[in-house]
Amino acid sequence: MLSAALISPAAYLAARQLFADAGRDFARLAGLIAGIGLALSTAFGIFVSQGTEHVLLPLLELAAVAALWRALRLQRRADFIMAGVCIGVSQYAYIVARAFPVALAGALLAAALVPGSVLRRRWRGLVFTGAVAALLALPQWILFLRTPFTLFSRTEQTAGRFIFSMADPAALFIGKLANLLLMFGVQWDNSSHPGMPLLDPVLFVGLLAGLVVALRQRRAAQLFCVAIAALLYVPELLTFERMAPAPTRTLAALPFVFLLAGMGLAAIWQWVQARWQLPRRYALLMLGAVVLAGAARQWDYAARVTAALNTLPGREWDGSLVDMAQAEYILQNRNRTILVASSEYQRPPLAFLIADGFPERAGGLQPPLQPGELVTVITPAQPERPTTDGNPAGYRPDEWVALKNGIAYLLPPLPDALEYTGAAQPLPAANGVLGATITAARWRGLQPSHTPAAVAFSNGLSVNAYHSSTLTPGQPLTVTLYWQAQQRVTRDVQILTQLIDREGNALATAHTWPLHGVYRVVAWRAGETVPLTTTLKIPAGAAPGAYRLMAGVWDVLRQERVPVVGGEEMGTVGQLKIPLEQAARLPDNRLAAEFDDGIALTGYTLAPASAGLRLTLFWNVRAAPLADYSIFVHVVDAAGSIVAQADAQPMAGSYPTSIWSAGETVVDTIQLSVAPGDYQVYVGLYRWDTQARLQVKVAGAAVPDNRLSLGSVRLP
Repeated sequence: MLSAALISPAAYLAARQLFADAGRDFARLAGLIAGIGLALSTAFGIFVSQGTEHVLLPLLELAAVAALWRALRLQRRADFIMAGVCIGVSQYAYIVARAFPVALAGALLAAALVPGSVLRRRWRGLVFTGAVAALLALPQWILFLRTPFTLFSRTEQTAGRFIFSMADPAALFIGKLANLLLMFGVQWDNSSHPGMPLLDPVLFVGLLAGLVVALRQRRAAQLFCVAIAALLYVPELLTFERMAPAPTRTLAALPFVFLLAGMGLAAIWQWVQARWQLPRRYALLMLGAVVLAGAARQWDYAARVTAALNTLPGREWDGSLVDMAQAEYILQNRNRTILVASSEYQRPPLAFLIADGFPERAGGLQPPLQPGELVTVITPAQPERPTTDGNPAGYRPDEWVALKNGIAYLLPPLPDALEYTGAAQPLPAANGVLGATITAARWRGLQPSHTPAAVAFSNGLSVNAYHSSTLTPGQPLTVTLYWQAQQRVTRDVQILTQLIDREGNALATAHTWPLHGVYRVVAWRAGETVPLTTTLKIPAGAAPGAYRLMAGVWDVLRQERVPVVGGEEMGTVGQLKIPLEQAARLPDNRLAAEFDDGIALTGYTLAPASAGLRLTLFWNVRAAPLADYSIFVHVVDAAGSIVAQADAQPMAGSYPTSIWSAGETVVDTIQLSVAPGDYQVYVGLYRWDTQARLQVKVAGAAVPDNRLSLGSVRLP
């Protein structure tokens, strides 16, 4: 809104300073035309309505040019400083702004080549302006030098590519240049105002006239405008995303195009006035023509484009209409306790739109809700619709953000936490499509279930607990890690969540901003616990067994992992498992052997195999074991000597006893190399770290040496 309010005065002031040598009336008229044109331009206005920060760039450019040319005329140090401040601050507005100082320097050089140009005598002031701008932009460039990837990084990466990295770049360049020239007054294929060129007919005539005047008169300010506009279009010409010019990449050149159009129309009026000796007040006719043409453009956008856009499939999410409808309802009912889906709040538009009403954010491990409290639940009608930043929505029906007393509490998933007390009411988007439903409910006061964990990182972050859904091949795994900031974290980080197998291979990995960036770690309070929920994609072919749930922290600026206290790159949060399919086969020999720690051996099968013996053990889990045990198998000859043995955790270590569940049956086959002969076979369990065998009983009687006999076997 600031840019929208000030863009016209800024254009007027810039024209007053740029074209002062052409006379006060000329400069004023050029400034009024440029200011009115920008105010009524849909190419600029569409970004204002979206609230995106890059609309500040044209305003800062105009302010910088106005201050700089005033400084060149009056030699005032304060103006040189102001110009430098505007240039330096502009670097933080948008990625395209990085071309502005380069284009500005090139345009000033072109203007300095004009014979008698004042720029040659003011070079010290220009150097001073550059120094001020460099000083203000220095923190950003320190960041770029330390972490070069950030120079071109952005929150939403586009498909743009450097044209010289593509096939036939010359043809691409010519095609893009042709489309750029057509954009000004003939045809512009853009989503903001489809079919409408950048300039209306009146301003387009002014642009053509301005170019002619600049090339004929060759005044410094005129050539400056032409040069800086042309140079600011270079990034668009060298980037291929589509053949039509991109509205965002061409935004930096926009104010100078309107200044040229204003200058051209002012020159036309000056010629007409001199030819027919018209009074100065007749200049209002020129301004009226600009206003009428701009108003017609605005009317076309409101009557044709807006109506057409609202009927397009998906417009409710493509234009953030759902977010706007939810935000309007939330702000109108901020005195209530409102639950909005966490995935909705993590969408940048919604979090931004309600920030004034709910400026604070906090982890919701202990929700500020009382059992029985009435709440209003907003449920999105299209929860998995695309997001504006390209991230998957990640909707979970039992995960909310509680909006209460100006604070957004980020809750963990809480199944069965609500008792709905009313019928769902529709909340339509501006185009009439159902955006969400509103339902009254009562808070049951349930607390999330979680398992303790202990992973501490060197930057003061730690994982103190976790909760996960059931690990199933081919099904997404939902993991909630309860992160705590032991102290204020001063460097921005991303979170890594990973599942690895016993060999250390990654089964699934997620590398994300916390909560899609709406509550970054640097904003967390010391001692605060924030639940972060991630969905991992589990391959359909994942094998049964134990998997370690790992957590890591990625330093965004240094592009390296933050180590765990102790030096490891990632920390083990807990252990999950993919359970075995329960076998339908039965043992050849029944048995009722009870081991300590809830393990029973209910049967076995002994069978000769090539080059030895195959033993299949049928274990039944009475209660979840508390430790990992290894199975030993002894094959003993008639003299009592062990001729073959096996020692390993169940399933060759892939299915340890620590992941066995009560009621589960584990069938484990062990292969032993044994020569032909008659043998006795013994089996037992022991702890590898202590070598202590687990006690075993049969019919209540202890088995000697805790070595269970499975009888004899003859191998032919």
